Amino acid sequence: MRGEQESRCLAWVRDYLYGSKTGFFWRDWRKVAAIFERAKPNPETSKFPDFVFEDGFIEHFQITASKENKKGSCHKQAQAEFHREMDCIQENLRQELEKSPLPIKNTISTTSYKMIPPEYSYEKFQSSFRKNWEHHIHSLEKYTGAKNIGIFLVEYVGPLFKTMRGGKFAHFYQLQEDVAMLRFLDAYKDQVSYVVFTDGQYCEVIDLQQIPLLIKQAPKDISFEAGRYSQEYLMIVTDIVDVN
Repeated sequence: MRGEQESRCLAWVRDYLYGSKTGFFWRDWRKVAAIFERAKPNPETSKFPDFVFEDGFIEHFQITASKENKKGSCHKQAQAEFHREMDCIQENLRQELEKSPLPIKNTISTTSYKMIPPEYSYEKFQSSFRKNWEHHIHSLEKYTGAKNIGIFLVEYVGPLFKTMRGGKFAHFYQLQEDVAMLRFLDAYKDQVSYVVFTDGQYCEVIDLQQIPLLIKQAPKDISFEAGRYSQEYLMIVTDIVDVN
């Protein structure tokens, strides 16, 4: 069985393929829907690709807009560290309350903690996208299975990107408007058939053969900015009188 994040992302795409949260830039959207329905986890769990179907594959990977180091995304590292700290705080509080309960019955005490996020930028987003894409292209070049239809499922993890026009927010980021990244992807249209891009809120299914048309249609007066990311943990402690 594939890892949790791969299976979760595929399930999310399956759930939203027929709704308003998905944009298709592919002549036959029913074809991609059928592919996602019949794709199965690769029985060779440690090898490329993540999912296979009769005449092709789906490979999933995550990208970030934060700095990356040898351990991966600083965003994911900050999240993991925040969750570890909260687990530790919760356990320590539990042990303290077992030794010394709250002095006043029927009281509620609340404390909130906020994760300190790393810096995010569009440049880091581009770098992560390109680096991870090229890494999986190298794996594809070694793959000997069916690849008549190749799909890269790209999942962005982090604060939602904003599309800005004239210094004002226009809407959230869409890959089909990002000319720089479309030109990058266009160079791989003979190796990858489709890219499915999701940020957890919206999903785009792009036929790489359609990229020249998308570039022609893309707005010329837009730019992209990383939004703000906030994750908070609210701890509520209560001591209730035992009426028995």
